[in-house]
Amino acid sequence: MSDLLDEVLDAYGGTERWSSVRTITAHGRLGGLLPKRFPGNKLARFAVEVHPAEQRTVLHDFPRTGQRGVFDHGQVRRESHDGEVIDVRADPRSAFFGLSGIRRNLHWDPLDTIYFAGYAFWNYLTAPHLLAHDGVVVSDGGPCQTSGRPWRRLLATFPADISTHCRQQTFYVDPGGLIGRHDFLAEPVGSWANATLYCSRYRHIDGIVFPAQRRVLPRGPRGVVLARPTLLALDFDEIAVGH
Repeated sequence: MSDLLDEVLDAYGGTERWSSVRTITAHGRLGGLLPKRFPGNKLARFAVEVHPAEQRTVLHDFPRTGQRGVFDHGQVRRESHDGEVIDVRADPRSAFFGLSGIRRNLHWDPLDTIYFAGYAFWNYLTAPHLLAHDGVVVSDGGPCQTSGRPWRRLLATFPADISTHCRQQTFYVDPGGLIGRHDFLAEPVGSWANATLYCSRYRHIDGIVFPAQRRVLPRGPRGVVLARPTLLALDFDEIAVGH
């Protein structure tokens, strides 16, 4: 583990406190260009439950009231409120590529959305502790300056057993040890979908730090972040930690 990652983990509340977390529940709002592909209620008002140690996410009342979407170790299913399985997909990521991926350039079905939103919520709500997960290789990328702000970079390579946007990702750390920027390629969206996620409005909840606002913007040629369109606008209105 890198010295910078140790600093970041401490800034977010420390590994000891995090190790006691069993669930994270959150309510909020989702907007931007990408959710227009989502079916049903499009998660415009979402209620989500994340299990950090299990790589598991439950999207309540999706795609409609009385149902739920479950992302579970890379597999996905849609259930009724009482747990009856309505639909399931064992290998949802592969459906985004090849001939079957053509449809997903236009619209997604519920299982597509459960997969993408499920792993994304799990990634976002468990970061930066996600970077200390077994198999994740993290190195210091050195200092840089973008938009007049100084950053230090963490370069992360994820193993195949972690569902995430792509294998190589870059996290930008501010002077206080918080991750304010995150660069990645959203592979399920497309091979062109280079994006930058900005984090802000940090909140302290039960001794752990969470960004309450996230905005995802496209990155153009030479890595320049474009001002529009907003690909994803994610606002957490409520976050609770269960032990």
